[in-house]
Amino acid sequence: MSTQSAEVVRRFFRLFEEGRLADIEPLLAPDFEWVYHGPAALPWAGVYRGVEGFRNFFAIVRELIQVQECDAYDYLDAGDRVVVLGVSRTRVLANDAHYEAQWMNVFTVRDGLISRYLDLYDTASVVDALRRDRREVTAAS
Repeated sequence: MSTQSAEVVRRFFRLFEEGRLADIEPLLAPDFEWVYHGPAALPWAGVYRGVEGFRNFFAIVRELIQVQECDAYDYLDAGDRVVVLGVSRTRVLANDAHYEAQWMNVFTVRDGLISRYLDLYDTASVVDALRRDRREVTAAS
């Protein structure tokens, strides 16, 4: 079971890197839950449920940021749970600020489908980049 779980999560990230979000949807269980921890200042922090929640998350995010690199560099197989460590490099659309953030994801896989996605992220760097003034970003460049 655990090898299968890790492969499902690896497929999730391959499809994400290819920009194939619609192809990720069949990997999600009907009761899928995505918990993205973060402060109220982070517009996409919250809990998203089902395929509709998955779509809503990306509808919010794509209006605000552009992920330039998402490197899932370590997969820790724990049976029905898979822990993924990674780093993302992202650009804020409104002000052209860039940030790099370390993250850890914990996926729960049940019957070959992702039922839970716990998203733990370095949100301080994200909030700082979202709040920066475009003139401040331009002057620093």
